[in-house]
Amino acid sequence: MNKKSDLDQIVMDVEEEIAEAAEGSEDQAIGPYNPGWSEYVLDHLDDSELRDGNPTVDGLRRVTEKVFGDILMSSSHIYNHDTSRGVCTIKHTLQIRKHSTGDIITVDGCVDVNRSNIPHPFNQHLVATADTRAEGKAIRRALKIRVVTAEEMQNSDEDDLLAAEENITDQQILAINQMCKRLDVNLEKAVKSSCAGAESVRAVSNLQGRMILSSLSEYQRNPSIIPEDVSGYDSNWRETFDTGGKK
Repeated sequence: MNKKSDLDQIVMDVEEEIAEAAEGSEDQAIGPYNPGWSEYVLDHLDDSELRDGNPTVDGLRRVTEKVFGDILMSSSHIYNHDTSRGVCTIKHTLQIRKHSTGDIITVDGCVDVNRSNIPHPFNQHLVATADTRAEGKAIRRALKIRVVTAEEMQNSDEDDLLAAEENITDQQILAINQMCKRLDVNLEKAVKSSCAGAESVRAVSNLQGRMILSSLSEYQRNPSIIPEDVSGYDSNWRETFDTGGKK
């Protein structure tokens, strides 16, 4: 064999080993107890697995097996289903073998749903709705992430009235940041375009946070409508626009 070809192959093999080692060390450095873990997990979601910045249960299930561990068992138990009162309680149990240690962990997620505070048509399928939410809660507990699934965000209009009086949540801020990053949108400018005069992302209300996420979702569906004056994601936005202050 040609010596040059042999040398080229050796170089390629070494470069591949270095790349694999670097990727492995990066994954090991970012774990559930790392401050950037939630964002790291969300970065692995496809756009189709996000609704208004919130991860779907299907998406989190897929990402769990990619970055955390193999799901060995996933089952639900109905504790209460009273059709006359329109309530349902379900516990979902997951058994996962962690990639990092090989240990097998078991986590539960228990959810109560009430027909009166679930929008149509989900209020016609209480068992399925509760089951999906319970699985999402179990996955979130296993991953130790500060997010709420898209399915858990499906609530009645009454919640919007309460949200107008509440501050934006860490979950919403994380979702807004995630969508801005994916869309290459400047977070501070996007927030101020919806909430003029906001001096911090934490100065807006929970309901305004939902409105911002709704606007970003429109951008996601149709990137051509993104205004030029909000384009350009700035990863350092927290230094000047996340003061931690509340209204």
